[in-house]
Amino acid sequence: MFKKHKIKLLQKQLNLKNEADTIRFLARLEGWIKAQGNTKKSLLYGISKIIKELHQDEIIQNTTINLKDVKNPIIKKYANEIIELYKQGLGSRKIVQHLKEFHNVKISYMTIYKFLKAQDG
Repeated sequence: MFKKHKIKLLQKQLNLKNEADTIRFLARLEGWIKAQGNTKKSLLYGISKIIKELHQDEIIQNTTINLKDVKNPIIKKYANEIIELYKQGLGSRKIVQHLKEFHNVKISYMTIYKFLKAQDG
């Protein structure tokens, strides 16, 4: 299919952790070109979007979340997103606003705060 050293080189240039993600990048880029065309603007947007999503997937895969003591179904459903928003610098009140705006869920900021506190230690 592909030569091993070419995949390794692309993997290093894209700063991806494994070969499977590199091959996934190529497959998604091929689909993007078929759907959106191969203009410079389209390629720039497509490549940056695909790489951003692959890096976010890596972050989510590497994050271990402690959900054993969590009873709140909203926390269980949006745990990865809550952790990601916290890593981006948002506090519990801003996370509550984000969840309300983008997912239309209502949760107290104290619940978010306690969940984040339990994740730290």
